Amino acid sequence: MPLPSNRAYHVVYDSSLEDALNYASGNNWTSIVPDIGVPRFAPEKYSQEQKKKLRDLSQELRVGWGFHAPGDDISLFATYAPVKRAIIHYLKRIIDFARSVSVSSTNLVVHAGVLPSLKQARMMKDEFVKAFYGDFLNTLVGNLLELIDYASPDVDIVLENHNWTPLVHDAIESLISEGLKLCVDIPKLYDSTGRIKDKDWTVFHKHRRSVSVVHIHDWSERCGSHQIVGEGTIDFEPPLRFLTEIAPSPIQYVFEVRDRDNAQQSLRNFEKLVDDLGMNLG
Repeated sequence: MPLPSNRAYHVVYDSSLEDALNYASGNNWTSIVPDIGVPRFAPEKYSQEQKKKLRDLSQELRVGWGFHAPGDDISLFATYAPVKRAIIHYLKRIIDFARSVSVSSTNLVVHAGVLPSLKQARMMKDEFVKAFYGDFLNTLVGNLLELIDYASPDVDIVLENHNWTPLVHDAIESLISEGLKLCVDIPKLYDSTGRIKDKDWTVFHKHRRSVSVVHIHDWSERCGSHQIVGEGTIDFEPPLRFLTEIAPSPIQYVFEVRDRDNAQQSLRNFEKLVDDLGMNLG
């Protein structure tokens, strides 16, 4: 079978994590990735007893875990001390939750966040980040390093290629040796014209051994990203060829297509795709 051995779907619309584990077990998934941005999956809503039940059920069903941190309202660039402390504290709670429900090593995918924009009058280019480059770089590196240290050795901190900039690239260079892992979101490798973003692509090639998570979904002009695989315009072949070069690394392939029925269809379409390309993702 050409499918990757570690394949998960993005758990968003499921009624519960127990329901997601049972669904995964019966539908050819080997793990699940709940998005902690979903209110019902917030770690503070689970008692010790509930977390133990999730751990026992996942072990019984042999379904593993991955986790996606909230990404839309949290920024690792935040320099405001109380806000920064609160963000890191909550991400550590997610790491604790991951440890409590997973019997084996797992991962937490994070976004760097969005840098502020404060253009000057009569200027075409925003020079704000350039003026405070060191502040934002040190903030991002410091936050990620704190998370990496806290999560080690059983939870990998994985940085997704979401709105990467030269500053993020510089942070990655500092942190790979400290244990930072990388997530290849395949559609986000492409710009709005359908061309691969060369600078991001170069980072992945340079640090290929640090790739531990891949996000699979499609993109269409009408509906945007997170579409059913095969119903959009993404050229999967170049990134998949690249990924076969670093197999059999234990990469988790996460189908970020919601809801789970659409993820299931994507898995079937993806299997045909990689089979047609003569690939085996390990």
